[in-house]
Amino acid sequence: MKTRLSKGKRFGKWTLLLALLPLLSACGFGGNGAKNAAESIDPPPSIVEQTMLQGAEADSALGDQSDVVTVYLLDANGYLAPMSLRMEGSQDVSSTTAEKAIAWMTVNKRSAEQLPPGFAAVLPEGTSAKSVVQDKDTISVDFVAPFSEIPAKQERKVIEALVWTLTELPGVDKVKLSVGGKPIRSMPASKLPVDSVLTRGFGINVESAADVELSRSMGVTLYFSAQTKDGEGYFVPVTRLINRQADPAKAALEQLISGPLPKTSLKAVLTSDLSIEKLSQLADTVDVSLKSDDWSPQSPVPAEMMEALVLTLTEATGAPQVLVAMNGDDALVDSDNKSYDHPVTRPAYANALSR
Repeated sequence: MKTRLSKGKRFGKWTLLLALLPLLSACGFGGNGAKNAAESIDPPPSIVEQTMLQGAEADSALGDQSDVVTVYLLDANGYLAPMSLRMEGSQDVSSTTAEKAIAWMTVNKRSAEQLPPGFAAVLPEGTSAKSVVQDKDTISVDFVAPFSEIPAKQERKVIEALVWTLTELPGVDKVKLSVGGKPIRSMPASKLPVDSVLTRGFGINVESAADVELSRSMGVTLYFSAQTKDGEGYFVPVTRLINRQADPAKAALEQLISGPLPKTSLKAVLTSDLSIEKLSQLADTVDVSLKSDDWSPQSPVPAEMMEALVLTLTEATGAPQVLVAMNGDDALVDSDNKSYDHPVTRPAYANALSR
């Protein structure tokens, strides 16, 4: 998942949060980005530079993709958000990408100084993995010792961060966690059950819509925007529990249009006047047609709106690309002058950071 970040702005109806690409001074690590297929919920910068890059442009800014890893960090508001980090300078070439990702996720004074202001690692200081092994689509992590001194309310965040970070790796859809060779069955403080095989169906930043029957609920993962205290923007994935529906993709888009829940720090990326005229999937492409009374032909559509659409719909369906039309017009151009007259692929990196 690749996302732009930008200085925060006041939002007009069609002027939404733009993304900023912060450049991070880091000991970075290697990795990859995009991951699809949301499921129902199961019972580091020294210099920040404004940039307006996405897709191939952001890939270029990150340089060699083998030196990039996306990890999920905790922001100042308690949300996990993806950050794509690039390693420069000396590297431990003996470590795998997954091992480097886990190291970035672990509280450490040196790495903390290189993370974006307001963001923090989620694994306790001293956390160490005895082994990290990938077998086809499954990655197994065996920790040396149990997680210690994690408040009960933070234990779920630890599991979410591990699952979503590790499933950013190429070809990985499943995660197994153990300590000393024994599977983690539950977390020590909260007693949170931990399945033997975890997927993104575990959810992230889980919240519940109003009037939801949990026994008949499903999770849809949505991408909203947030801002640092300095007004820098970034995307945050949120898994919202809603009453079960037959079409998860349509349900996700409807929830994205409805916006963040009240009393949250998240900001809407779509305007509430939007409605869905058509949404279908053919092979590897999601085809969505939207209607807006406030949009006029040949007017640019907000880039961050298009990014959020692509991120949310690819997460909901597993399809790698999305074709968007507005009021029947599929020759769309966004506010960054990017054309949407063809299917657009899900970005590879989120909130990209480099030296």
